[in-house]
Amino acid sequence: MPPPDATPEEIGEFWDTHSLADYWDKTHEVEFEVNLKSRQNPDTDAPAQKKDISMSDETKPDLSTNPDDTSNTALDVVTDLALDSTIPAPIRKNAFKAVDRLCSALIDVPVGALERRAAEKRAESEARIKIRDEITTQITQQIKVNPEYALRAGHKYAEKIIREQRNLDKISAIAAEELEKAIVMETTNRSTGEPNKEVSAETTNQGTDNNEEKTIDDDWLNNFENEARQVSTEEMQRRFGRILAGEIKKPGSYSIRTVKVLSQLDQDVAVLFKKLCSMSIAFEKRVGGYVLDARVPTLGRNVEQNALSKFGLDVEEINVLNESGLVISNQAPLYPYNLCIGIEGIPEPVPFTHQVRNWVLWPFSPLDVPGEFDLSGITFSTVGCELYHIVDQDPMPEYTEDLKKFLEEQKLQMVEVNRS
Repeated sequence: MPPPDATPEEIGEFWDTHSLADYWDKTHEVEFEVNLKSRQNPDTDAPAQKKDISMSDETKPDLSTNPDDTSNTALDVVTDLALDSTIPAPIRKNAFKAVDRLCSALIDVPVGALERRAAEKRAESEARIKIRDEITTQITQQIKVNPEYALRAGHKYAEKIIREQRNLDKISAIAAEELEKAIVMETTNRSTGEPNKEVSAETTNQGTDNNEEKTIDDDWLNNFENEARQVSTEEMQRRFGRILAGEIKKPGSYSIRTVKVLSQLDQDVAVLFKKLCSMSIAFEKRVGGYVLDARVPTLGRNVEQNALSKFGLDVEEINVLNESGLVISNQAPLYPYNLCIGIEGIPEPVPFTHQVRNWVLWPFSPLDVPGEFDLSGITFSTVGCELYHIVDQDPMPEYTEDLKKFLEEQKLQMVEVNRS
């Protein structure tokens, strides 16, 4: 880092090519007071801004700010995240790195030492438009076309850039909110509602063998940015925001392939996958919440027999999910679900998840413990397992009742449990 006697120019040149995220361990907490000036009352002594390039109302791109645009709240959400001392430092470091990469001039970097970087970000939108107009002028001079056509084309491209950046800003804001929500849940005792005095290594992102902090991967961020900038629907932005939050919290949680598969899902496939998740049971790693196995039991029948057609999943729809890379043809459980069966005198059974609730299986009597337990069905692929937690599940009471009846035929009952 720059020495204490470095000039402002030397400090500025250093931070032009470095990121504070790389020196997070050298920072320390400070207390200070600020006096913020209202944005509605700009400083009258500020230098006059350069005159904008004139353009007709017909060709001028719409750069107005929509008050309902969630990207306007991104500054507050991300700043709160970056300055919240209750959030583990490794997570804040990854959050800062991701937001610094993805967010535009709508978000200032909340670190005083990076004012030059923040000024650059605030100027990006204006600079892009000026560059666009300069290129448009040169193209118009070289080819003999009506300048109005060139202006329209250039402004159309500017609108595309701004639209894509707004998508990234919205997704970043959603990720920050999801991250704070997840950390509150993990650091709170679910039985008492009181904060836990100790936070697990998984929560603080230090669960590696050599206790080194894991940093979000640059290649992953590049691919995520390329796919996320195209996402404009609220539902898909929420899903991408949850993926970004999960990757910030635990780098390596989501593969690049999973990001690409999600970006390619059309609405019909997304609806089918949501239905699949709503019917599924999942076997998860107790610490960290990784889905080891997820499936929809076919209740003693084969998929080819349209065992789930009454719930809106016939063979053709399952094939669509297979072709999309969300399920695999293998029906055999990858993990022993007999671990979910309670046996007297044996440590408590491992819960499985169904309908966002935790369940175990108890025999009607000690003599009813099955030697083998078959829960074959539609099996989630690796990508499907990674996407499992980002989908909002709908109630499926008919399937839940049929699942309970199927288990009762095997002399087992589903019992809901609280998993701390």
